[in-house]
Amino acid sequence: MTLANAPSLLVGGCPRSGTSWVHFMLATHPDTVTCRETHVYDKYVGPLKDWYDQEYSLEASDGLSAIFDETEFVDTILAPIVQTTLARIAAKADPGKIVLEKTPGNILYHELVARIQPDAKFLFVARDPRAVYASFKAASKESWGGWTHKPIADFCQSWTSYMLAYLAARSYMSADRLMCVHYEKLKTDTARHMADILKWAGLKTSKALLGEIVEKNGIDALRAADVGTLAHDTRKDFYRVGKAYGWVDELDISEIREIEKRCINAMTVMGYARYSPLQAAVS
Repeated sequence: MTLANAPSLLVGGCPRSGTSWVHFMLATHPDTVTCRETHVYDKYVGPLKDWYDQEYSLEASDGLSAIFDETEFVDTILAPIVQTTLARIAAKADPGKIVLEKTPGNILYHELVARIQPDAKFLFVARDPRAVYASFKAASKESWGGWTHKPIADFCQSWTSYMLAYLAARSYMSADRLMCVHYEKLKTDTARHMADILKWAGLKTSKALLGEIVEKNGIDALRAADVGTLAHDTRKDFYRVGKAYGWVDELDISEIREIEKRCINAMTVMGYARYSPLQAAVS
């Protein structure tokens, strides 16, 4: 199977926002084919494009920008990398499967995605920054979580950059190409919101299939995933409790207030309100 006849679905969102969980649920569907994160955009073609763009600021006419114009560089150098990668994934299954690729940083290169894969669908996973920071904070204590050890200011800047990237993509991508799912809503009513995602993605659904997807991707099932399966992970506590609002008990009020101060504009646009201890106590 080639990429030309294999529809694609990309998943992205700020790390520790539930992108892996969403990936695993979509991968459970019999009409998708996938693999672990490829980072094809955020580690390979994206940085190459960034460097190409920077070459124009250099005094010497070195580099590929001296040989290829911008369109040629994207079409003849970068696009084949993506196409070959996704075609390799597609080749693992029978024709007609949707090629599913999840890498959190996909959304940061939405413009490049739109150029190289104009027909691809893009699912963005949003999560409350206070919950994401709580997950970062817990992960930073693990041997594998060094990359999550960030001051709140740096974390907030990063989380906001993912939200702004999504909002920028939303400004020109149609609703049938770009969808946002909120982790909190998905966690509260998984079957209902997965049904909406599958319908949007063009994947068949049924009550039985939704039940299977939910059952196979619960937190206990993920922790017990067999070696060699997509969900198997050797990193200790990589799969946390996954509560939608566990951050209320995991963060100090000072941490909550600082995150709100730094992220409130993006939080407001994305539908996340300030924390009120009084309202929490009443509810």
